[in-house]
Amino acid sequence: MKVYYATLSGENLSLALEELKAILESELPGSTIDLVLEGVALIRSSPEAPEAILGRSSFVKEIGEVLGVAERGSLGELLDSLPHVLKGEGVKVEVRRFKSYGEEIREDFIVKTLYSKGVKCSLTASTRLKLIASEGLVIAGVSKGKIEFKELLSRKPSRRPYFKPGSLTPQFSRLLVNLSRLRRGSTFLDPFCGTGSLAIEACLMGAGTIICQDIDREASTGSQRNLSAYGCSGKALTIMGDATRTPIAPGSVDSIATDPPYGRLASTRGRGYSEIVLGFLEEAARVARKGSYIVYAGPHHYNPWKLALEAGLKIVSRHHMFVHGSLTREIVVARV
Repeated sequence: MKVYYATLSGENLSLALEELKAILESELPGSTIDLVLEGVALIRSSPEAPEAILGRSSFVKEIGEVLGVAERGSLGELLDSLPHVLKGEGVKVEVRRFKSYGEEIREDFIVKTLYSKGVKCSLTASTRLKLIASEGLVIAGVSKGKIEFKELLSRKPSRRPYFKPGSLTPQFSRLLVNLSRLRRGSTFLDPFCGTGSLAIEACLMGAGTIICQDIDREASTGSQRNLSAYGCSGKALTIMGDATRTPIAPGSVDSIATDPPYGRLASTRGRGYSEIVLGFLEEAARVARKGSYIVYAGPHHYNPWKLALEAGLKIVSRHHMFVHGSLTREIVVARV
């Protein structure tokens, strides 16, 4: 086991940390989160952790192996230890500060100090030495990689064969799928699949079977086209049907993530959000395997979490995400 740092998206630290927990649970059992600071977490995991986390994450920005941690006043001692750990390797020095922490830590001072101790510092070095300052601590580590946001953006809804306004972004879709603790080779369900955004991410993250259901005929056929465009048709089943009456056997689904309809552009067939979601949750509790996760979102003023309790589910966590002036989403992570 090694110690790694994970820098978290400032867009929503609560969700970023929950996503990190979910990925560790899904991909790296036995891993632990040892320390959480503003914008960064320290985890203890296997050598496969950087590749596994970066291959799935949407809100975890960077992973690196920790070389040392010191209080801000002990920066000199931390720098003294680095030449031995780096073993003559040339490095590119980068300082990362969260909020106002570590304002006195200057990159030129770090470079000068390390150079005087025999460490080769170069702007072109392939090894990136990170000094991360947060909440009175300084973390030194070697970066193992950053999330590929360009790869996520390449799948934005407007680039798919079938597109409708209001489609979920790949980043948000991947977040919801991660929170559902999807495991490779497992069965994933999105009963309000729309254009297939979550189903596509579940496929690319290694799901064995993807069930993409929607009550709208155009959406069910359109999502099938989108899944085919990403090479997922072989393991994806698209169904036209009501999420409150799913033609799936009890206990046959391993994880569920969805974004039920709400707002002007959504089709609810005359039913209110609470009615639809409660019906969905009761049906999800039937088809989901015991102990599996159900993740869904809704306008926070509807108190979506209360519907999970009504359906007999256990609340794991709740998170608010500001979208615009008239919408703040509440994301609920529940368990059967």
